[in-house]
Amino acid sequence: MENLPFIIPAFIFVIAVLVFIHELGHFSVAKFFGVRVETFSIGFGPRLIGFTRNGTDYRISAIPLGGYVKMLGENPEEMEPGEIAPDSLVAKPRWQRLLVFLAGPAANVLLAVLLPTILFMVSFEMPAYKIEPAKVGFVVPGSPAARAGIVPGDLILRYEDVRDPTWTQVEDLTLINPNAEIPVEIVRTGQSMELALRLEARREQAETLGVSGMLPLFPGDGALVGQVEDGYPAKQAGLQPGDKIVEIEGARISHFHEVVTVVGANAGKPLHFKVMRGDQLLSLEMTPRDDGGVGRIGFRPRDVPDPRMIQGRLAPSQALRESLRQSERNLWLLQEAVSQIFRGERKVRDTFAGPVAMAQMSGKVAQQGILPLLEMMAMFSMGLGVFNLLPIPVLDGGHVFMLLLESVFGLAGRKVSLKLRERIQTAGLAAIMLFMGYIIYSDVIKLVQRSDTRPPVVQEPAQR
Repeated sequence: MENLPFIIPAFIFVIAVLVFIHELGHFSVAKFFGVRVETFSIGFGPRLIGFTRNGTDYRISAIPLGGYVKMLGENPEEMEPGEIAPDSLVAKPRWQRLLVFLAGPAANVLLAVLLPTILFMVSFEMPAYKIEPAKVGFVVPGSPAARAGIVPGDLILRYEDVRDPTWTQVEDLTLINPNAEIPVEIVRTGQSMELALRLEARREQAETLGVSGMLPLFPGDGALVGQVEDGYPAKQAGLQPGDKIVEIEGARISHFHEVVTVVGANAGKPLHFKVMRGDQLLSLEMTPRDDGGVGRIGFRPRDVPDPRMIQGRLAPSQALRESLRQSERNLWLLQEAVSQIFRGERKVRDTFAGPVAMAQMSGKVAQQGILPLLEMMAMFSMGLGVFNLLPIPVLDGGHVFMLLLESVFGLAGRKVSLKLRERIQTAGLAAIMLFMGYIIYSDVIKLVQRSDTRPPVVQEPAQR
């Protein structure tokens, strides 16, 4: 596992920050309402180090996969009616207990918004095409877009149910809808027409993604070859450093990213390349190698022209708006993915990431620098906040559910019995344990699949 030096410290850092912020939310609101907090722990299990102040044991525990705040009277069944202290949680009004339970997820959501806001005030960079109208610049030969009749120059007026979409919206809807038929309205030379785009599904690094085969317009006049990897189809076909790929399967190539897309979509299929070598135009045939569901021919580019970028520092109000926009996008993607699970269109294992997958992502992103790691942590924080709102006992949403149940019983002049409370909590604990067990199992299976699908070469190319 080549990322191991990054995985462990990056994952511990990410988990520790997210857990600290979550528990700090509970802690702060509980203290505000005068609830006695007995323990504030980062991690589970045996206490490693810590200190006690004002009756609270602040500790770091042995298992760094979570944390907790233990409040007096948090579990009403543990206390006798005559022993209820005024500074216990159960002694507080329901609305105060509700705010205490909601404070943890709210703190995570707040971090997910404020952290990118601060980062955008320091440095902001984004390809301009992502927020511009979705005008097609390239179509992969034989792809779903080509079969639907989409051609370069088409302007997308509607993609599924989104009017005047940006490329970000088109890319998002494509990725989360493998095998779906997307209604598309385009305008070509002033005339609008409606098309049916049947997306394909691709297993890429053990993930199932939707593929359309269309790209925005990238700058350039070909893909210049910098380095050719030994043992790959490019080397075997005679591709050399300094060559310029100008055409694949009859489609004109302007940018390296177009080569990546065409080659990636055609693992195991022979492709015909037109290559400029000096003043000579050569024809080469290469069959991309299947690498985790993605085709690779094995070369690194040289002098890749960057897309037009939006760069600089955003003013505080602009940074906040951009952070809210991205948070809204992430929540929408999550809602769409969960809806597809209930409709039977998506598997749970392709939607949720457990600690193993989070550790892998943390290690990979940490190699790119602290800013990308913080951006990823903000995304994880949003997911953690939303997940904890699920109405499952042992989660914060489960505590909220119990408060609502108490209110309903109270309207009928009854109380939630200890037996019913225990049954609900036992069922919730079993459900969350089964869910987490399945997610961890899925993470491990994906990890094994990624390892099994890597080609047997000494050096894996950084680019396709």
